[in-house]
Formats: sequence, C-alpha cells, structure tokens
Amino acid sequence: MGPVTTNPWLIAIINMTIVFGVLIALGVLMSLIQVVDPTKKKVAKPAVAPTPAAAPAPAAVAAPVQDDSEIIAVIAAAVAACGCSVEDIACIRRVKSSAWNINARAEAISVRKECF
Repeated sequence: MGPVTTNPWLIAIINMTIVFGVLIALGVLMSLIQVVDPTKKKVAKPAVAPTPAAAPAPAAVAAPVQDDSEIIAVIAAAVAACGCSVEDIACIRRVKSSAWNINARAEAISVRKECF
C-alpha cells in the first residue's frame, strides 16, 4: 500500500496543524497550572490599624533641619512608577550610615570577579 497523499502542500498543512495544536494545548496547560499553582504565596491584605500618636522624644542635640520634601516627592513618584500606590510607603527617613557606599563597593568587587 502506498502513501495516502503525495501532495507536499497538504502534508505541510497537516504537520503545521499538529504542531500548532500541540502548542495551543501546552499554552492551555500552562494557564491551568498558573491558576491552580499550590506554591504561589497567598497575599493577605493587612488590616489597617490606626497609629497612636507618638510621644515627643527628648531633644538631646538640636540637629539641623533639612527640607526633604523634594526627596520625598521623588521617592513617592518612583513607588508610583513601579505600580504601587503612595499609601504603600510606611516611612521615609535618613539613614546615618554609608550603606550605599559599602554596597556599591561590594557589587563592584563581585562584578569584577565575574568578568575575569
């Protein structure tokens, strides 16, 4: 018994139909796994509790007052650009350490090791 068809266009259409059918089935399977994923962390909305008024701290040393309104606006804009709301910001304060410098040096060293 010989081949069913010798038409190359019909063979190509049948093969492409099979390939795209399998790809569609895999896409549906991936979507199903994403919906039923048991390893996905469940996000619980935290209850918003009213914050009590903080007692004024004793002023031991009068530190110079800096106007951080521009920095706060830039941080709020960056948070909004990431897709979060401004209400997600809990606190903005200055850190009195050179953590940025230390982190930059450590990153430069680790990148240098990867390059060579």
